[in-house]
Amino acid sequence: MIGVDIGGTNLLVGIIEDGKVIQRTHDAISATGDFKKVATQVCDAIVTIAGKSIDAVGISVAGSVDAETGIVLRAQNLNWDNAPLAEVVSQQLGCNVVIENDVTAAAWGEFICGAGTDSDSMFAVWIGTGIGGGLILNKQLWRGPLGTGGEFGMGISEQNPEAESRVLESLASRSGFQKLLCNPSLDAQEIATQYGIDDTLTAVVNAGARRIGTSIANAITLLSLDLVVLGGGMIESLGDPFAKLIREQFEQDVFPPHCKKCQFKLTELGADAGLLGVAALATP
Repeated sequence: MIGVDIGGTNLLVGIIEDGKVIQRTHDAISATGDFKKVATQVCDAIVTIAGKSIDAVGISVAGSVDAETGIVLRAQNLNWDNAPLAEVVSQQLGCNVVIENDVTAAAWGEFICGAGTDSDSMFAVWIGTGIGGGLILNKQLWRGPLGTGGEFGMGISEQNPEAESRVLESLASRSGFQKLLCNPSLDAQEIATQYGIDDTLTAVVNAGARRIGTSIANAITLLSLDLVVLGGGMIESLGDPFAKLIREQFEQDVFPPHCKKCQFKLTELGADAGLLGVAALATP
């Protein structure tokens, strides 16, 4: 089983056996904004790790996808629109290719072999370069008839119509923090190192965590779920203090009060969640 995770900045490729990643590669995206070059980079990385005898590949992408047609509808951080990823990779490798949104894939990975294995339904929220969500309802992935089930980061978080940034992702992700702090090179490690020390950075990160908590509260009130799994680079870097702030705001905002019993868990699979999930989805 081959799993691929195309993130906003990084490319992961893994060979999966028995629910574990036994071999992997990790590279920076070579040409953000150039779909054909990135697709070629993906194919080269797959061949390097797995050879040329490949039956099927699962690819998760940080963006909105049409899993039925294999088209990436919009990948914000890659600047892709209507990119026929499955078709291009399938033609180059001569195998079946399945694509999925990265957090939907991560949600499925956590559900089948991570933090969600004891649940029937869950909401996964991944906070990294961007913010994404994935929904499992009654043991099934939920994409919805319009294909956007679980979309989370592009929801409106700022009511002021004149505000420069209004969607959650632009106010509470790493790329959002970069813009808010006017520091385009700010990475997760620097955020973690300066958190609690740099007052301005800390205030921006805390405000982002509270916005995420409110947005999760709205989702849980709407869907009546009892499990949220948090993951992504910001969660892995900032850990419990960041997750605690999200939880505290969630408890303030969720309705009705008995929804506070919704359980929050941190990812058990980390960066492997998407690889495991999308590889499983590609398995006949």
